[in-house]
Amino acid sequence: MLFPLPDPLRASLARSSRRRRTQVRRLTGVVVLAAAAVALAPLTGLNVGAVADERSDAVDQQKEAEQRKAEVTSSLEGVSADLGQAYLDLQSAQSELATAQADLETAEGVLAQKQREQQTATDRLNVAQTDLDALTSQAEQSQSVADENNDELASLVVSTYQGDTTLTSWTYVLDSDSVEDLSQRTSTMAIASGVQESVLAAAEAERALDANRQARQDAATTRVAELKTQADAAAAEAQTAADDAQAKRDSVAARTAEQETAAANLESKKAGLEEEQAQAEADAAAAAAEIARIDEENRAAAAAAGTPVAPAGATDTASMGTGSVGHPIAGPLVVTSPFGWRMHPVLGYRKLHAGVDLAASTGTPQLAAVSGTVTSTADYGGTACGKSVTINGGVIDGQSIQVRYCHLSVQQVSLGQSVSRGQQIGLTGATGGVTGPHVHFEVYVNGSPVDPMSLPGF
Repeated sequence: MLFPLPDPLRASLARSSRRRRTQVRRLTGVVVLAAAAVALAPLTGLNVGAVADERSDAVDQQKEAEQRKAEVTSSLEGVSADLGQAYLDLQSAQSELATAQADLETAEGVLAQKQREQQTATDRLNVAQTDLDALTSQAEQSQSVADENNDELASLVVSTYQGDTTLTSWTYVLDSDSVEDLSQRTSTMAIASGVQESVLAAAEAERALDANRQARQDAATTRVAELKTQADAAAAEAQTAADDAQAKRDSVAARTAEQETAAANLESKKAGLEEEQAQAEADAAAAAAEIARIDEENRAAAAAAGTPVAPAGATDTASMGTGSVGHPIAGPLVVTSPFGWRMHPVLGYRKLHAGVDLAASTGTPQLAAVSGTVTSTADYGGTACGKSVTINGGVIDGQSIQVRYCHLSVQQVSLGQSVSRGQQIGLTGATGGVTGPHVHFEVYVNGSPVDPMSLPGF
């Protein structure tokens, strides 16, 4: 039997309990905050570093893509702008399609992972729900047993409370007629006492089992709720991944259609390619003949003046003074397409790129790389060099030097005009067979083209 505690003692115990709970909460908060600080500090640094690395990689990839685009654009010299643009469109469509397909593969991988996670969460939920159902069923089955025990206990309590003494040991002694009768009554008394103890023991055992079962049922209910939340979240993530994958599939389909359209457009533009190439070759031959004629005049003039000059076709520039040929534009030179032989992307055969292409926007001033005389301001229209300027520098350091500029938007010198090194001779543009503005600069040494970037002091 429990006795009530005195009010002062109960109040003291309550205050002590509140103090302990407050201390535990404070200590728990400190531990949690400290652990969070320790965990987040290195992760934050790693995240910042990872973001910086990703940004650096993205910048590098963008630069590489721009460089590749500039190289392809420059490599399209010699074809019309329409045909060149059609090729660029096809290249762009193919690149976008490849990117879209890679994105789709990634999205489908994410979708598969999320679907696996969703299935795992669903399986765990089903198992937990099955356990909960079993516990609930057991609880229902044991309820009738508990009710019976409660009824028996109630009867015992009521009997004891009402002072039922009909089964006392004195009653058995006084009512017995003989020793044998007394022995029988004593056995009956023992049995009755044992029944009472059995009822109490069974009730206590069932109570303990029910308390344990209830705790397990409560825990299972909480677990089911948690797993239900996880399963719902996994389902939402799987749906998001599915939507993303579908968007990527749609993107692939759209990029595929664009590629097919671009390829068909390129094929239609190729119809006049043979005519364009015939005109381009004729323009190139005329320019080469003019350069050869001027080179011959330079050597003749040098011979008449008694100045030594290298023979025609000699391209050894080692004897040229440092900086004999200046830059065609001010500022740093960014090569978008180098001098030399290369495979033409549309024509499909090797072709000499007789100059160097430098990055420059429309309207950038172009400068005379040597002092001399303007020998050509030809406009080759929609093919080859476009608006051009050729300057004869005469004999410099025993070498016959000529320089040529192509694709100008404006020519600012006239045929026969004398120019000084560094003088503005035109503006950068995209005339002729190109798809974008840039500087095309050629240097001829003794009538043969050389790489401007290899010149001493250039």
